[in-house]
Amino acid sequence: MSVSPAASAKLDIIILAAGMATRFQNDRSDLPKQFQLLHRKSLIAHSLESFAAWPDCGQIILVLPPDIITDGLPIDLREELTPYGDKVRLAPGGNSRAASALNGLKALQEFQHSHGQDSAFVAIHDAARPNIPKSVLSALKSALEQGGQAVIPVLPVSDTIRQKNVSDASTSHVIDRDRLMRVQTPQAFKTSLILEAHLQAAHTDAQNFTDDAMIAEAFGAKIVTIAGHECLTKITYAEDLTAMSPKMSPEMNLMETRTGSGFDVHKFDTDSPGPIMICGVEVAHDRGLLAHSDGDVGLHALCDAIFGALATGDIGTFFPPSDPKWKDAASDQFLRFAVDAVQQAGGHILHLDVTIICERPKIGPYREQMLARLKDITGLSTRRLSVKATTSEGLGFTGRGEGIAAMAQASLSLPAIEEAH
Repeated sequence: MSVSPAASAKLDIIILAAGMATRFQNDRSDLPKQFQLLHRKSLIAHSLESFAAWPDCGQIILVLPPDIITDGLPIDLREELTPYGDKVRLAPGGNSRAASALNGLKALQEFQHSHGQDSAFVAIHDAARPNIPKSVLSALKSALEQGGQAVIPVLPVSDTIRQKNVSDASTSHVIDRDRLMRVQTPQAFKTSLILEAHLQAAHTDAQNFTDDAMIAEAFGAKIVTIAGHECLTKITYAEDLTAMSPKMSPEMNLMETRTGSGFDVHKFDTDSPGPIMICGVEVAHDRGLLAHSDGDVGLHALCDAIFGALATGDIGTFFPPSDPKWKDAASDQFLRFAVDAVQQAGGHILHLDVTIICERPKIGPYREQMLARLKDITGLSTRRLSVKATTSEGLGFTGRGEGIAAMAQASLSLPAIEEAH
């Protein structure tokens, strides 16, 4: 299989969340800091949300403690990961930060190669920095595209710094703070360079390396700096979590929840028999449907609900019935397109709900198949999918058995819109 640089337009992400955080002592919880809750979400979830909301985010590799992966994810973390589907892949941590980063890089390389792609750029981030501004991500990627090999965000040191004297630790001297910088993550690299540097570092005492830029520099890379951001504060101690809380308040959240509704109807064809397609499942019926595509009212309504939440039009905008290309087309491709549109907008789907309206056929016997098919099409957990059915009590065109209808609702988490003032 040939490997192409198809992923070069994106910045792949590795989130390190495998440490035990020995300096973090929280009287309320014995969980490592990356699993601590901040505004009812773990620090891991905050990091994932920040990255996924950025349009140039590629594949995300989340590095977790090995025992959590082998023994099964805690239900809260599993729920937090569900909206991202295959966008997030897991990798086991190692016995040091460097070993965890190397495991993440290997997992990224394996995933991309299995999809016939290659990772051009990668950012490595500590989950203990849950608030990642898009401006920093864009600056990192821009520096790489302009030829940088290793790019790190830094901030100036504002406090006076004193260093203990080697000969007498009870005395000290002032260091010129204008020459000092505070280093943050995410740190971004040419993927091939940082992978090779980590492979070489694995044969040395990698414990001496406190971040990935040190490893890259030790093996010949030139480090480029960009302006960091105070939002990228690292949580090291329990009091840092308290201090971070107002910075992550709901009012400052960069995501918003939007809902959209959809409706579709198709007439039964008295001249041709079924089966008919409903929510991606072939359903037995004595009559077919009059439709340009396969006439799947469930999938069509779901598409319109998603497009409505995105405010991008309706299904006819993207798949016009006047285009012969879509004659008898399977509607699962329409829904996949809508799901991809959400990801491209930097968001994810929270919930999809569809109600089928007809006297016949009966939907109940097919409901579980429909849920399974929607899960396959969207990549969502069945706990984020709902299929219901109702009749119109003999009233109207559905009551007379002349056709079938569906209405749907979609709830999405999307980057907040900045209103013009």
